[in-house]
Amino acid sequence: MGASKSTAGVIVPPKPALILIVFAQLLGVGLIQAQSSNVFGSWKVEITFGNGDSRSLRFEGRESGKGSFLLLDSRLKVWGPARPSEAKWTQGDEGAVMFSGKVEFPLGNVGRDAGTLVLKGKFGTEGTITGGATFFRLEQDGKDPEARPSKSGSFNAIRVTGG
Repeated sequence: MGASKSTAGVIVPPKPALILIVFAQLLGVGLIQAQSSNVFGSWKVEITFGNGDSRSLRFEGRESGKGSFLLLDSRLKVWGPARPSEAKWTQGDEGAVMFSGKVEFPLGNVGRDAGTLVLKGKFGTEGTITGGATFFRLEQDGKDPEARPSKSGSFNAIRVTGG
């Protein structure tokens, strides 16, 4: 009594079967979370600087900490299509991640604000990364602990599926 018989004639007690099902589901959730905490792939990044300026770009994460930034800005029509720029990424403990690379933000119809963009954040749920954004102009050294960014704010990145 209390045992159920399968079609193959093997008797499986209900309690161990339930434990096995729960374990398999927990293992599957762990695998999904591990996959979503991977930098590889394409990310749409929305940045809002403290001065109210907002920017959109695409980050492509590749192996060995390499990647690229591609600015997504309708103002680029004046300059021609955007070209990807080289970027780097690192992944730390507890879901920490950092992207950095050279970018050129359009200024009005004639100028460009060139420098290094640094995004430091943490993985969230469902393929997201959120954190702080800093922008250092070309004449600034972002690696210098005394350097003050010309702009700072926050960012939100969402994994882009299907390319």
